[in-house]
Amino acid sequence: MARRIVLGLDVGTSLVHTIIAEFTSHNPPRILGIGLAPAIGIRRGAAIDLEEATNSIRASYEEAMAEAKIRPKAAYVAIGGSHLGITSSRGVVAVSRADGEISEEDVKRALHAAETFIPKNPNREIIHIVPREFRVDNESGIKDPIGMSAVRLEADALIIDVAIATLKNLSKCIDGAGVRMIEGVFAPLAAAEAVLSKRQKELGVLLIDIGGGTTNFAVFEEGRLIHAGGFPYGASHITNDIAIVVRTSVDVAERIKLRYGHALPDDIAKKEIVRLSEFVKDDEGTVPRREIAEIIEARLTDIFELIQRELKKISKTQLLPSGVVLIGGGARIPGVVELAKRELKLPAMLGDLQILADSVHERDRQSLATAVGLAQWGNLRESGEMLFMADIHEPKTPSWLRKIYSLFFP
Repeated sequence: MARRIVLGLDVGTSLVHTIIAEFTSHNPPRILGIGLAPAIGIRRGAAIDLEEATNSIRASYEEAMAEAKIRPKAAYVAIGGSHLGITSSRGVVAVSRADGEISEEDVKRALHAAETFIPKNPNREIIHIVPREFRVDNESGIKDPIGMSAVRLEADALIIDVAIATLKNLSKCIDGAGVRMIEGVFAPLAAAEAVLSKRQKELGVLLIDIGGGTTNFAVFEEGRLIHAGGFPYGASHITNDIAIVVRTSVDVAERIKLRYGHALPDDIAKKEIVRLSEFVKDDEGTVPRREIAEIIEARLTDIFELIQRELKKISKTQLLPSGVVLIGGGARIPGVVELAKRELKLPAMLGDLQILADSVHERDRQSLATAVGLAQWGNLRESGEMLFMADIHEPKTPSWLRKIYSLFFP
């Protein structure tokens, strides 16, 4: 019976999440271990203190490993944040075969042409070339052109790259924790594998991941990723705003946010008061709970306005029938769904796991979405070898092109 052990590692600004999952050919997948540790030495998805970041990753990994009672040595790692670059590009090639039939090699050359069309930056590394569609002669909107007859093949792709220094520093920290990075995966692409259905991707959907230090988003339509991006703002910025206004420490502000936070001030009675003595001994200060909500509303509104501008760039404002799916720690703030509906003028809902949900408590499903998605991503990449043997065995995989289709054209 084929068995795959997959390790997913989501290194965020606030927390490091680790998932060890088992996939078999005859039984439902299951989570063997979950690890969670504060993210120290990490800012906006990048390691700024290698030793502290390594210790944070190691703590999360060892917790998951202790629960799973197994030691996978290679991980699929989430990459997110404003240091990512996302560029649209097109590549055009002549069909090579004399009979005009498009082959895998033609598609490979078209995608390579799309890659080489953008200026080469020696300081950046491409992590994904995501095909959005192919054009066969004058026929557009083609998902799989192989076997079709044509003279010319054109590929429309999204090129996702990252600063090499950022990737190397993160890889060093992961290596120091005793794990090898198999692949860096754009965080929303991974999360989409866990929380979005095929129907949502087909109709049109916006996935928003509100993390601690960053917010990432991805737009899908007709089963394809059509746009994506990230901003250097997240739930930790809300905490900082509360700390400044209330004149308290960041730790106290975080506790206030978690206990009394709300994204809609109008839903909070004017008379409700937050007493700081509940969090700090001998502090007799008070703050109106509605004022806390106004701070949260203002920051989240800024984030949604940035995303609305991105939707406008691709002419998808109010044109995604499946609406908005919210994940990440920031999505757990009460009222955030209604605020998203109001600001983006789309249906909105909290993301829920489509896979491995039975192994994750309902309150943690938005926070763990990316880590679970990484496990599923790895499952799709592998074909039978146990993941922790990947460093000495080449995994048996289908052709690289078919893997692209299975991941991006479900």
